[in-house]
Amino acid sequence: MAKELFITQWFSNEMRIAGENLIKRLDESGAQVVAAFWLLDSEEKTWELTIVSPLVKTEGPKNYYKRINDIDESVNPAEEIISLHHIRVAKPNNRIVKALKNSVLEDSMLANNRLGQNMLGGVYIEDIYLYRMDWKLLEDNAKNIINSNSSLYLKKTPALAQ
Repeated sequence: MAKELFITQWFSNEMRIAGENLIKRLDESGAQVVAAFWLLDSEEKTWELTIVSPLVKTEGPKNYYKRINDIDESVNPAEEIISLHHIRVAKPNNRIVKALKNSVLEDSMLANNRLGQNMLGGVYIEDIYLYRMDWKLLEDNAKNIINSNSSLYLKKTPALAQ
């Protein structure tokens, strides 16, 4: 069994590396990670790794957590992993993702960067380490949601479909 990484209010290099390793394994498993970041909970003063994927909506969060747990169980016993207690899975319409998308920062400023004590897209973020945001996948996902909602609306109101 791999050793669980200790999470505190201080962002560590070990946390950054453990997150990178998990994201890489999720990518290899086809987990469709569109955004990933560590976010400091301002009340609890602890960090949570947020993994954003459209599969959280289609498969459900429980199945996505199982996917992460399966990856954790398959790693080298000497490798540090992040407890599921410190991981949050989210759909692409997550409020932090929306805030980052709506911020005035350039894409190049966001990836692999720490953006603490900022007001981004109308949301105050005490501290965040952003691995990435896949703008293309987020846009494609938003279009798919709009199209599927439009289809449902048209199916429910046949007079409009003609």
